[in-house]
Amino acid sequence: MTPPEKIAQIRQIISPAYVGSGIFGLRDPARPLPPGLQRGEDSHLAYLTLVYAISWGREPQQLWQSAAQTHASDPEIFNLKFLAYANPKDLITRLSTFKLIKKIKTDATVWQRTGQAVVMRASGSLSTLLVDHNYDAAALQTMLQKNKATFPVLSGKQTAPRWLHGLATAGAQPIIGSANMPVPPSPAAQKAMQSLHLNGSTLPADLFAPLDQLGAIGCKPNQRGTSTCKAHLQCPVSIHCQFSPQ
Repeated sequence: MTPPEKIAQIRQIISPAYVGSGIFGLRDPARPLPPGLQRGEDSHLAYLTLVYAISWGREPQQLWQSAAQTHASDPEIFNLKFLAYANPKDLITRLSTFKLIKKIKTDATVWQRTGQAVVMRASGSLSTLLVDHNYDAAALQTMLQKNKATFPVLSGKQTAPRWLHGLATAGAQPIIGSANMPVPPSPAAQKAMQSLHLNGSTLPADLFAPLDQLGAIGCKPNQRGTSTCKAHLQCPVSIHCQFSPQ
């Protein structure tokens, strides 16, 4: 396993870069606040929750841009209490206007059932759900695992930690332990992990999105027979990369 000190060194560099200047110019797309929402209020937490529920495997920049456009055009479909009694088929056209959903029937169903689940469990209030579990990531994940029938997507190994860390960061919620929840890496994040000599089958939740972005855009060290990464001059963690000229 990767020594904790190396994780800490990479985290110290890449996390602020992702939030600030961005990884190759692209910043965390979940953080911008859609017009009409206040950061951390229940409607904003609902917005984040619904988008994370359909986020696995999606290109994040396009996904969150589509989410913001959809919310500006049709905020009702982000209302959890409305979704609790909606028919997923009736949501398809509304969720497709700005290409927010890709797997049309599946994503519309996930969207509706996610809203329904929060209404069933916490009367439609994510704040209540967090308070009920003392803002503790481990307690929240345990609850999700015990209620997979209610939260079939949000309880997923990839989705749960990414969602809870997203509520902590983009949603400004004091969720204890969310940064270090283990997440199976995406294929792009695996590329970045290999380049940075990060071993293991999981990575901390706070490194998932930055490494996914890094791997998707920059980690192409073996193109055309070269063993040197062509993106090293723009890479914030090139000092730790085996393919960067030292």
